[in-house]
Amino acid sequence: MTRTIASQADRDLLQLLQERGLSASAAQLERWRHAALLPPHARRGLGRGMGSTSVLDLLTVEIADVLARNSMQGRDLRVTVLTWYMRAGTPSPHSRQPIPEPPFVAVRDALVWALRRSPVQRLIDQARRARDDIDADDLYTDAEKLLARSPGPFGHPGRMREALLADDQDVQPPPRGLARGLVHLIAALGLPPGEVSAKCLAAAFTNSGLLPQLDQDTLAAAFEHAERDGILDHLLQGPRERDAVAQAASVDPEALARAREIARILGFCGSLYLMHGLLLPDTPGQKAIRAVIDELGVGEVVLSAVRSVNKVDAAYTLSMCMEPWVEQLADQLNEAITENLEQVFRSPGELDSAEALMNAWRATFDALADQSQ
Repeated sequence: MTRTIASQADRDLLQLLQERGLSASAAQLERWRHAALLPPHARRGLGRGMGSTSVLDLLTVEIADVLARNSMQGRDLRVTVLTWYMRAGTPSPHSRQPIPEPPFVAVRDALVWALRRSPVQRLIDQARRARDDIDADDLYTDAEKLLARSPGPFGHPGRMREALLADDQDVQPPPRGLARGLVHLIAALGLPPGEVSAKCLAAAFTNSGLLPQLDQDTLAAAFEHAERDGILDHLLQGPRERDAVAQAASVDPEALARAREIARILGFCGSLYLMHGLLLPDTPGQKAIRAVIDELGVGEVVLSAVRSVNKVDAAYTLSMCMEPWVEQLADQLNEAITENLEQVFRSPGELDSAEALMNAWRATFDALADQSQ
């Protein structure tokens, strides 16, 4: 890339970023422009044949701000784009203005790239190849290796809370049955038709947490009935043939924005769920939303949306949120949020209690720290 002398507008831009506590260089600005992420400066004529000069636009400042906040040495720029997309529309940490949207083509390219390199997608591709020439035992072996490398679930917040408050109890990592169930489900959907029994398939679905409202016996009976009628393979054709990469490559801006909205709903619920486990003082609104999460059995699903916001895994979350069952789940959770939002960070009759809630949360940790000394 040809290096040019920084214009006055670029120098002004770098100075503004520095005043916001952000680090960037003229070379970075060039790379962002080369990737079509940072717009070029507008030109303003000086008059009387004196040429023109570049002019710094406020939108350019906000775009450079979000790029600088989410870029780091060694991080692929496509990860930065995905992180930017997940935060677009929310208030900027500095200006409180909505963070602008990244170019959609760059977002879609980053989404496809991230899905192709996702360990989950590689496992799905391997499961599909298992229909032809890969031994099923090899598939399960590789799946368990993937599971061992992946971060475990947070666990139920009630148990986390009890462990943190107990003097003689350590916070134990929760069982990994959900993740293992998901691995087995991926394998089951990848194996050839007729290779997996209806009972095993039902166990894979229920243990994965994707159909928490149905018990295993009920689902097994339904699958066995479909198997006797010869329609089970037809029912599974959609999940077996879904190509997340192809779907991402053809997604339109409206559909992807809807997936992001769904991811935010799941992430908000997951954050409340997790913060309860980390001793956030409880309120009626939080209790009501947790009750819906527990009733639906989707605690690990909403927690996964919290984990993936700033990672390549955000691509998998967006892909998951394009699924109809996740959209239906988000509608149920959003209804609970709407009904209880006023009491999420305050108790009935209290005014300005959000700040008081944060102060009480901090005091709880201070007290625990004093007890441990």
